Amino acid sequence: MYHDVSGVPLDDIYRAASNVLPADFSAQLDYLQCAGYTTITPSQLIDAVEGRGPLPEKPVVLTFDDGYSDHYSQAFTILKQHGMTGAFAIITGFVEGGGDYMSWAQIGEMSGAGMEMMSHTVTHIDMNTADDAAVADQLGASRTALEQHTGRAPGFLVYPAGEPFRSGTAERQAQVVSMVAGAGYRGALLAGPSRRCSSPSVSAWAAGSGPARSL
Repeated sequence: MYHDVSGVPLDDIYRAASNVLPADFSAQLDYLQCAGYTTITPSQLIDAVEGRGPLPEKPVVLTFDDGYSDHYSQAFTILKQHGMTGAFAIITGFVEGGGDYMSWAQIGEMSGAGMEMMSHTVTHIDMNTADDAAVADQLGASRTALEQHTGRAPGFLVYPAGEPFRSGTAERQAQVVSMVAGAGYRGALLAGPSRRCSSPSVSAWAAGSGPARSL
């Protein structure tokens, strides 16, 4: 999972700490190609898990959080140069938010070029502490916005800050998983939770005609 891919100094200390220089990002992609890896999208991964498509010998999923403008100017450009794909988690309420975030035109271009767009909610809501109505509203509104601007309903959500899987109870985690499935997502992703829920309902749930998964 990447955040910024920027050669410009970042004022935000958290973004600066997770930033990858464009030259380093390009070198990382060079390594993946040299080692025989092939990038795939989350949709391709789940299709393979569900028996609806093959995977390359060494698949890898590259994800990018928050929809920053350097995802378009740097990450997208470098991915194209390497013939690779990525999956981008978009905070839809921040789109068109000025220099820090991508525009809808940029997101649409990337989607048309084979990049997968995922929901990161409308405002990066805390899905552990927010009430159910707010969570449900953001799940639906962000999915609708992405479909309107790309022509494709996103199949995946990325949990903002990993919540409720970092600090929420098992009950809350199961509630949120149920809401995500009910909103029409195929699955949801998070990066390195500090603790894992023991409830089996968190790792898989029914959605439509097939299973949706929390990855």
